[in-house]
Amino acid sequence: MPSSRLYRSLHSVAALSVCLMSGCSQGFFKKWADREVFGIIGQKSQIVPGAEDDTLLSVTPPQPANLAVLIKNSETSDFLGDRAYIEKGARVITLADALDFAVHRNRTYLNRKEIVYLSALTLTGTRQLYSPILGADGSGTYTESQVKTGVNNLVRSKTLTADGGVGVDYLMRTGARLALDLTTDFTRFFTGGVRNLSDSRATVNLSQPLLRGAGVLAASEPLRQDERDVLYAIRDFTQYRKEFTVSITTQYLRTLQAREAARNRYVANRAAATSIEREGALAAANLRTQSSLKQIQQGQLTYERNWITAVRNYEEQLDDLKVALGLPVTERIILSNDELKRLEVVEPRDDLETVLDTALITRLDLYNQRDRLADTHRRVKIAHQQTLPTLNALVGYQVGTPSNNEGLELNPKVRRFASGVDVDLNLNTKPERNQLRASQLDEQLAQRQLDLAEEQLRNTIRSDWRGLAVARKQYDLAQRGLELAQKRLEIETALMEEGQGTARDIVESQDRLITARDLVVSTLIDHVIARLQLWSDMGVLYIQKDGSWVDVLNNEKPKGES
Repeated sequence: MPSSRLYRSLHSVAALSVCLMSGCSQGFFKKWADREVFGIIGQKSQIVPGAEDDTLLSVTPPQPANLAVLIKNSETSDFLGDRAYIEKGARVITLADALDFAVHRNRTYLNRKEIVYLSALTLTGTRQLYSPILGADGSGTYTESQVKTGVNNLVRSKTLTADGGVGVDYLMRTGARLALDLTTDFTRFFTGGVRNLSDSRATVNLSQPLLRGAGVLAASEPLRQDERDVLYAIRDFTQYRKEFTVSITTQYLRTLQAREAARNRYVANRAAATSIEREGALAAANLRTQSSLKQIQQGQLTYERNWITAVRNYEEQLDDLKVALGLPVTERIILSNDELKRLEVVEPRDDLETVLDTALITRLDLYNQRDRLADTHRRVKIAHQQTLPTLNALVGYQVGTPSNNEGLELNPKVRRFASGVDVDLNLNTKPERNQLRASQLDEQLAQRQLDLAEEQLRNTIRSDWRGLAVARKQYDLAQRGLELAQKRLEIETALMEEGQGTARDIVESQDRLITARDLVVSTLIDHVIARLQLWSDMGVLYIQKDGSWVDVLNNEKPKGES
């Protein structure tokens, strides 16, 4: 029968296998992978401007949002009419709160973080290929047989066969591969007089390319590329953070703009209702014509329709914002109106040429484009090396066991040494020629892509610069238009009270006032967004862990101010 030691060994292996396959082992593997991956990301993030914080050092799903810590809305939203309940007791969310929710719960943002994690996870596997890899395996078989050798003579034999091996495989960065193996197989007979037999071997093999695939350049290319791909992923994410913050800020402010538009139309509707009451009384006293009264009433109906539409538009934009922030659409929230009061029109301190030069230096995606061009340079050299013949130096050494060995024993006298070369003249070089030519074309393509990216960036910055200048002019014009619209309405109202005005002029002046109020808010938001977009496209909008941008933007001053 098999010895108790073998039973204990098999039991230990079975127990280890069960443990590895159990659910509790998932936590171990997760911690193991996270420790290695976050170590890589943390190290490489230190050389990427704007990625030095620990934003990428966690991909744990967020907890459900806790809005109880936010202030409740205590104001009455009469301008929402019968939809006012959507803001009753709602939680007030500032722009800072919105950005914090977004960077922790926005689904696309979390996906982008996981892409960086996966790139580093791939690198851990590639790194292992260039380090000693330990392997062990084995098998065992127990057989029992019975043979009849005479009339009443039965011979029964029992045999236990087992083999096992331990090995180390090491691919070096020069292309050399070192393999160490210790294997043994033995057979134990349980019939009388037959000794235990064992055959064990210790083998060392070394293979070193001398021409094709030789050297660090070709042999380490998979590792080098995966290392660089992690850096590219971190740069892409860091640039994405800038664009994402501008996007959330834009959506937040546009939702506030939609709320103000609903309020403006409510005020216009109320003003029209007041005018109808006054004009109705005058018409009853034969001081106004019925035509004039009907015209004002028609105008009031238009205001009411526009108001209802504006409320619906506000609700839809608010729900869209909740989705972007990763909040349930059923949550009742209200945006802080103080954010509009904090908006300022601030001019950039630098000229266009300085802004262009800065963008070409600081944009992280351009760094990636330049590095990818360098990648193609290497691949051309490697493809050219692949056209060479194969010439590998081989060395092998093996130590075995003496014949009729009774146990696990390695005898240096029972050895074998071999050396030689593996040659392939590579007479058919057409596949390698095609690969070389394709690599050369990839290099040309990468150069064109870099040139195009730089030109597109210049085009984008120039467009942003013009957009910022136009936004400033539009805001100034909107302020002047608001002043004129207010004065005109005052004049038309006074004329109507004196019986000299017309209903058409009243309705038209109220329309102009509504438009002017909307324009002041929208152009102010346009200017702030245009400024943020310019900084983002320049690559100097540095984002903090909570999604807010660095105070350098808030500390900007117009030229000439200290």
